[in-house]
Amino acid sequence: MKRNYAFPVIIAGSLALAACGSDTAEEILPEKEVEAAETKSTETGNSGEKATAGTGGETSVKSRASDGTGQNEMRKKMESLDYTEFELEVEYTNDEEYEAQLELKSDGSVVAGYEDDMNGVKKEGIKAFNDLYPLVGQLELTPSSNQEEEIGKVLSAFSLPDDYTDFSLELRFSDGTKHEFEVEQ
Repeated sequence: MKRNYAFPVIIAGSLALAACGSDTAEEILPEKEVEAAETKSTETGNSGEKATAGTGGETSVKSRASDGTGQNEMRKKMESLDYTEFELEVEYTNDEEYEAQLELKSDGSVVAGYEDDMNGVKKEGIKAFNDLYPLVGQLELTPSSNQEEEIGKVLSAFSLPDDYTDFSLELRFSDGTKHEFEVEQ
């Protein structure tokens, strides 16, 4: 009788071990495939996303940063800017608009996101930060800047058309000074 139970137990144990197996190849492969797919979609513009050209030499914040969200890396990069808040809204005649936000909050967290109706792109978090940071970083805006020149710099940096109907830019500088540009045409 013991012999009748031994065979099924051995088979069941073998199946359990085979099912467990070495999971390293199974876990790594999909992760690499996902990363490759994200990279490919960003490069080719698939999935409604379009890569935004940044300045050369800028490094991206990795989504698998030590804190799991990339907040530490984003905060360090934001602290190197002259601005703690950058909020841009540009509207066009055909009900299309471009909105972007990059903000270092008082609790040290970073909020990043943008929506580009003209290109059908909407990103938030690290992906948005990696697109916006190089663009905002190249701007040299000051509270005493000429409004027309500054608007031109922003439109150029973000590769936006200059036939806007409404333009709004809110900046908060590292010293707490707030500066706003608003133009309706």
